[in-house]
Amino acid sequence: MKLASHFGKRHKALCFLLTLLFLLHDTTSVASDKVTHGWFEPHCDGASFYLSKVEGLSVKQMLILNLRQHLPWWDYQPDETWKDVYAEQCSPDQKCKEAAHARLWLDNVGANHKRISGKYEVDFQGKHLEGKFLLKYRKSKPLWVCM
Repeated sequence: MKLASHFGKRHKALCFLLTLLFLLHDTTSVASDKVTHGWFEPHCDGASFYLSKVEGLSVKQMLILNLRQHLPWWDYQPDETWKDVYAEQCSPDQKCKEAAHARLWLDNVGANHKRISGKYEVDFQGKHLEGKFLLKYRKSKPLWVCM
């Protein structure tokens, strides 16, 4: 009887440990798959991407990425390659810090360019940010007039 009782306690402890490990693994994998949201504004020669609630920045800070190219945004199609971009992190009082290096990967532009998804990597002095995003189209104010 003592052997069965001892085995039962060890079995419960093992089950508890395995459950704990499973939950720990599950929460870390979810954190790495977190998608950042925000908006993008097309320009005549590219687009600006505004990412909010970026992991690694304070809640009030925003990550802004600017892609410049030699053709109008509306003619752009993602080619699934990294593009070097200009980036900065900005606070609500418009104080911005320029990134040392940044790059952007666009993998899907939705119908009529209303949504866009991709991933980013940005390096500030001693800080590396990376993640995935899904952004909605927002009209620029004032509207861009392209010639």
